[in-house]
Amino acid sequence: MSVNKNGFIPVLIVAKITALSVRLIIIDAWDKGVNPTGNSTNPSNWDFSSSFFFAGTVVTTIGFGNLSPSTVGGQVFCVFYAIFGVPLNLTFLNYLGRSLNGHLKRLERSSQKSSNCKQVMKIFTMAFFLIFGTVLFLVFPPLVFSHVEDWTYGESFYFAFITLSTIGFGDYVVGTDPDKHYISIYRGLAGVWIVIGLAWLTLLFNVGSRVLEQILQLKWHRNKSNLDVMHSSKQEDCCT
Repeated sequence: MSVNKNGFIPVLIVAKITALSVRLIIIDAWDKGVNPTGNSTNPSNWDFSSSFFFAGTVVTTIGFGNLSPSTVGGQVFCVFYAIFGVPLNLTFLNYLGRSLNGHLKRLERSSQKSSNCKQVMKIFTMAFFLIFGTVLFLVFPPLVFSHVEDWTYGESFYFAFITLSTIGFGDYVVGTDPDKHYISIYRGLAGVWIVIGLAWLTLLFNVGSRVLEQILQLKWHRNKSNLDVMHSSKQEDCCT
């Protein structure tokens, strides 16, 4: 490091050190959940709505990464909360998925006894469930997010899909713009949307796996029938 005749560090080096210090402060603030952009004061990161949203991202294992406990006590509590909360949330989602699946089966059984009518009713029920859930959890929420967050609809849909699939990159997170004044329950409602949306996805995966299993069984039975026909025809040829 060069020093001038008066023994003072050059102004340029002082400016670089100051800029580095400011950068480290900004990085530390970002790591603690403070958004340094904008000209307004950040609201509390740990009000009830934000805390509820954070709790939802923990038990659903999404973990956006924009907000995390910084104290030792908070980190210890978060560990134990996740140990008990994640299994309980999985149990709740499975129970809710089975309950919705039971309603779908009862709706299928309530149709007429004709096999053709039952098949049509099953297809109609699954189509209604798929379309209604897609609109409710993947089409309508992005409209709200694009209006509140000033995102494009594509960005909002991207956030919705990444969130409900529990990928959670953290590049888009609702309720983090310091220049916006959100209603107090906004992030809490987003947390409820996440939990119920995950239950819908769980049921969707269960229904999809059941349909795939039925298709594979049908294909196996058809192949077995074809083999039986071929075997019987060969026996007839041998007898003649």
